[in-house]
Amino acid sequence: MRLTITKLFPLLLLAVFFSSCKKNIIYGDVVVNTFRPIVEFSEPSGFISVAMDYTSNEVTVNITDIRFMIRSDVKANATAKIIISPTVVDDYNDDNSTSYVPVPLTKFALVTDQFTLSPSERSQTIKIKIKPSDVAVGENAIGLSIAEVNGAEVSRLAGTLVIALSVKNQYDGRYRLDGAFYHPTSSPGYDPFTIDVEMHTTGLNSVKMYVPDFGGYFHPGLFNGVLNAFGSQEPDYTINQTTNVVTVQNSFPGAVTFYTMAPGFNSRYDPAAKIIYAKFGYNYSPGPVFNPAANREWTDKLTYLGPR
Repeated sequence: MRLTITKLFPLLLLAVFFSSCKKNIIYGDVVVNTFRPIVEFSEPSGFISVAMDYTSNEVTVNITDIRFMIRSDVKANATAKIIISPTVVDDYNDDNSTSYVPVPLTKFALVTDQFTLSPSERSQTIKIKIKPSDVAVGENAIGLSIAEVNGAEVSRLAGTLVIALSVKNQYDGRYRLDGAFYHPTSSPGYDPFTIDVEMHTTGLNSVKMYVPDFGGYFHPGLFNGVLNAFGSQEPDYTINQTTNVVTVQNSFPGAVTFYTMAPGFNSRYDPAAKIIYAKFGYNYSPGPVFNPAANREWTDKLTYLGPR
């Protein structure tokens, strides 16, 4: 009898091992930690960024997934409904000191707000229809919430989501600005400076300068030797897609100063090197002619560093 038990014991251990593995490993190599099916968005952090190419046409964009939590043991189907919730964006701003603006409901639509999840199809893609040109300017975001689920529970950790939208054309990105600024009293020496900036898409072939160090749309300059932002100046650069000629205008809301491209300077875009060259300002004498007593003028060399 003792001999029989001794021979069977290794087989019993092997059976227990395979039985426990089969019961615990149910989703790839992820081990179950709950037998309660839970539905969640696929970004546990509650935030995701989605970039779109610039177009004025309506497009369909995949923004995230809704799914069974990967550690849930799922035996049956569940249906889920999501809703658009601007409050989710507002709450995110309050918690993270951000300033995202909820996209108006007139500017986009969910392809569907109803989803069926199953043991064999644990995840579904959430899609929207939107015109990227409608959200090309500013910090725009969509808030989503899982409103109800039949056959499972709503995740208390990943049941809401903020989707930050960015729109990008071919000139969009991070740049090194090697610049110089002229001001008759604050920078009469046309002092040079270097700073990293971002160029944000505003149209099919236009970008606007954003300065992360100053947290806004500005053009920097040296004022009495100190690098600072020039208020009420928000340069928007337009690149002619045929000639690569660059023109710049002040897009500051309520602007009272408007730019003239500097005479005799080849303001242009070099597509091979991805460099924007521009020289512009205001208060030129008629002609236009540079007027050292009145002019404010910038000379820019913007060298592409990479996507933002």
